[in-house]
Amino acid sequence: MTDERRRYYRIEDEVMLALAPVEDNEIDDRLEDFWSNEHAFSIRNDYNYQITQHIADRQKIETRMPELARYLSVLEKQIDRLTEKLIVDDEEKLMVNKIANLSAQGISYSGPDTPRQGSLAELKLKLLPSGLRLVIIARVVLLEKDTGQGQGEHKISLDFEHLHEADREILIKHIHGKQMEALSSAKES
Repeated sequence: MTDERRRYYRIEDEVMLALAPVEDNEIDDRLEDFWSNEHAFSIRNDYNYQITQHIADRQKIETRMPELARYLSVLEKQIDRLTEKLIVDDEEKLMVNKIANLSAQGISYSGPDTPRQGSLAELKLKLLPSGLRLVIIARVVLLEKDTGQGQGEHKISLDFEHLHEADREILIKHIHGKQMEALSSAKES
């Protein structure tokens, strides 16, 4: 497990999140729902992921047929607006801002939650400032008193066990972008 976590670059980042435990008797149903009925977040992320997979094709079309490229751009924007409307903002009220240690394989943060170590939980994660949201089924791999925080805080570490591929790609791009920002800031200093 340690080797897997080290494959991905880790960053300190501000995110919004909500964690809901998955009870042992719900695991099979929750996983089936996760993989067969994609969450609206994942549908939008998959759409954006597919668009990025065809950037080279789009550039060829722009060169050869600019009118078609403009039309496709309008369609992409309309579809993007529609997929954005699929996301219900009521869920965001349950999310809290956290400073987290984040990678494409997992997350660590401090909070008052005390999920059971080894259990599964559904993590709703909003990346800032982009606002892209992910739904992840994660395993609680570490839960300990956080001596550096206020009373009642725990360090919670999660490994991402179930994550749609498009969501992982978005997470990797987000982390890479933050890494590039940090390197750029370091050069300017």
